[in-house]
Amino acid sequence: MCGRYIEEPVHCGKPAELILDPARRVRLSRLMSGLLRHFPWEAGLSLDEEGFVEVGELYRAIRYRWPRGGYGWLRPEHVLAVALLDPKGRFELKGDLIRARYGHSVEVRPQYQRVVVDGTLYHGTWEGAVPAILREGLKPMKRLYVHLTSSLRDAWRRGASRGRPVVLVVDAAALSREKEVYRAGPTVYLVDEVPPRFILKVLRRRGREG
Repeated sequence: MCGRYIEEPVHCGKPAELILDPARRVRLSRLMSGLLRHFPWEAGLSLDEEGFVEVGELYRAIRYRWPRGGYGWLRPEHVLAVALLDPKGRFELKGDLIRARYGHSVEVRPQYQRVVVDGTLYHGTWEGAVPAILREGLKPMKRLYVHLTSSLRDAWRRGASRGRPVVLVVDAAALSREKEVYRAGPTVYLVDEVPPRFILKVLRRRGREG
């Protein structure tokens, strides 16, 4: 009735219409992230210097130009719904433009708000990377920034995607006094690097339940 995109089955006292099932939502979100962060040229997209592209252009690129196909069902409202409801705030809408808020490997320069953090932040990785990180610190590798998070759960999930997970606890208060730390999403923070002296400890899970 009010035209909002929601995740609840009832809104405004009426049953909501399902426009995107969970499987398609995850699939579309991953492709949107890939195109806006890493490989826009694969669908003929051209991002501006801050990483924005028109929503309609992204829709047409996915539906008609994505070389692997499979998106004949796509409508512009699906792109908007995924962007608006993403739980990690991966996407930003500005008028008729859309971009990935963070995570880029392509050369774009989004504008972020610099912050001074009170306390600690986390970085999820895998056990095999720890010795090098403790010697050299956290580097952005193929991305533009090192990603830190205020969510311990998200850090564990990120670490688990690579192997045996560990979480690094970062002294973000001290780091943000010495380096430029930016907030890029509800729980996501960016910095050009984290020197070893700012890594307070390494968390490891014990037993099956962690």
